[in-house]
Amino acid sequence: MTRAANSAPMLVGALWAAGLGGLALITLVNTGATRMHAWPWTLALAAAVGAPVALLALRAFDARRPLVLPARAWTWTALLAIVVFPASALASPWPGPSLRWSAPLLGGVAFFAVVFDWMHAAPERTAERRARLPALLAVLLALVAALGLAMWIAWRPAAGLGEALAIRNAYPLGHSNYTAGLALLLLPCAVAVARRGDEASHLTGLFAALLALASLFTSGSRAGVVSLAVLAAGGLAAAPLAPKRKLLLALILVVGGAVFVAANPRTRAFLAPADPAAPPNISNVQRSAMLEAGVRLGWERPLLGWGPGTVPLTYPRQRAALDGGVENALQLHCTPAQLWAELGAAGVAVALALVVLVARGARTHPSAAVALAGYAAFAVFDWQLDVPVFACVVASLAALVAGPPAAVTSAVLGRVLGGAALAALASIIVLGREDPAPGLNTRALALTVERTPVNDTRAVALLRESLALNPEQEIAHSNLAWLLVAADPIAAERHFRAAARLVPDKGGVYFGLGLAFLNQARSDLAARAFALEGLNDPAFFASPYWREPAIAALCGATAANFSTLVTRARARLPAGTWAAAQLDRVAALAPGRVPDGPERAYRRERPGYPVLMRNLDLGAPLDVFVVREPATAPGSNLPPKGWLPSPVLVEALAATLPPIPKS
Repeated sequence: MTRAANSAPMLVGALWAAGLGGLALITLVNTGATRMHAWPWTLALAAAVGAPVALLALRAFDARRPLVLPARAWTWTALLAIVVFPASALASPWPGPSLRWSAPLLGGVAFFAVVFDWMHAAPERTAERRARLPALLAVLLALVAALGLAMWIAWRPAAGLGEALAIRNAYPLGHSNYTAGLALLLLPCAVAVARRGDEASHLTGLFAALLALASLFTSGSRAGVVSLAVLAAGGLAAAPLAPKRKLLLALILVVGGAVFVAANPRTRAFLAPADPAAPPNISNVQRSAMLEAGVRLGWERPLLGWGPGTVPLTYPRQRAALDGGVENALQLHCTPAQLWAELGAAGVAVALALVVLVARGARTHPSAAVALAGYAAFAVFDWQLDVPVFACVVASLAALVAGPPAAVTSAVLGRVLGGAALAALASIIVLGREDPAPGLNTRALALTVERTPVNDTRAVALLRESLALNPEQEIAHSNLAWLLVAADPIAAERHFRAAARLVPDKGGVYFGLGLAFLNQARSDLAARAFALEGLNDPAFFASPYWREPAIAALCGATAANFSTLVTRARARLPAGTWAAAQLDRVAALAPGRVPDGPERAYRRERPGYPVLMRNLDLGAPLDVFVVREPATAPGSNLPPKGWLPSPVLVEALAATLPPIPKS
């Protein structure tokens, strides 16, 4: 009996150790936010998200001591979240991958419940644990910040301050936005520790706050600056100070904030007035496109969305309608848009309920409420809750704000919560799996490194199998088209058109389409496609491919079609903008003016593909298309590939080429 009675506390301790150990490992290791999707780091990820669920279930079904629950509104919100995540995933067109990618969200909700239970399970220790939790969070986040700053300094030892700041601090998680997000969560926790009466806490909190500010500064995050202002305003409002002292402190914060912004070149540029004739800010273009994509995706599936983690699979559906940005996206850089796209109205409802509950409970723990408010402002510009450390820290702060336990303990409700979490975890374990399509694509492209008839045949079969699973993959369409362009140009035409529909500014896609027409003896359409390639990528007109006789013979026809395309594009671009100025420069180009001298040939690599697919074991694939360009590329003053808004290219394609023939 004694051994059985002691087994439960030992198991609880083991689960806490496994969960926190896994969380620390994938947080502190370099590029942990992406490395956690590679073997064997996936084991640490499984521990970080699985242990809280197991702890919740164990505590929920402990007959000796019921799970301590927060007020009913908090408990029902947590239960709704636990139900919505797997429901959205199971309703997704990709249920297996979506279930697996929902795990960090599920782990975060379970972490909220077990942290709340830990704080209140022993009433005589509640005050101590509520005071200890912000200190524990401050220590954890300060360790991450210190490690990140040390890595940033060590990797850039020879850089001056200006050059170093241009290389934004992305350590240790792997992206500067993560650095900024953790710094914003650390700062209020550090201030809470510094406000304690003893000198050791005061110094520790002050040091942690300085680490947070240094991390935020070196991240160069513009959203971080906005969120820092929210933190300052919230902290000032919550501070128990006389009005005159608050006014003085507000002036100090304004001056300090201005210096903070002006000292970093990236944040300083944020305040400069926009020049319509200047090149568009790439970050702004991408974020605007992602926001629009999120709104569109949500309206397509408004109830439960497309499923957690599915943005990389759904973003291509909207890419052609966007004014620019990346070819594909891991996330939408906006939490409301991400929730709307992936979880629909149900996910948005959970988030709104959490916002209301935090606002109602702000007085329970002002420091935690201020931290959540500042992070909420930051979340408008980024999505980070799929990284376990963010989900767990936010959950811990929410547990502080949740206040005292429910007035009436409900063992039944606790078991429902624990059972739902356990059922969700079971569905992830049993039904969750990697998306097979990326593996098929990378295997196919690995075969084409050595082009042989046998390898090409196998690669074609693999890419067709991949497209049968998900027909909206530019990587599969474009590479399959290049493999078929000589053997089956009609099929290649279809796949090139499909690739252009998904990513209108994909380099080489219109050139390949032109070759497919050329191999069908449709030289007039080939010239139109070559002109489209030149409009999308002006450097193409100087490619050594124009030395090939069959292509060189179309120089005149391509030039005539190009002139027509320029006229159409000019009507679509507002006068005085950067794009309109570039068009004037591009209009003077002519195909076939290839500089004398050597050339270089290479295949484009897709280093971000494994990250997008959340499977770093895949390796970075190489496209089949062989790019040929002069060794010393001319026209460095020309706009880069993809400089035109995608809708302009889509309209040009529709106006230039006949509709695709029906099969």
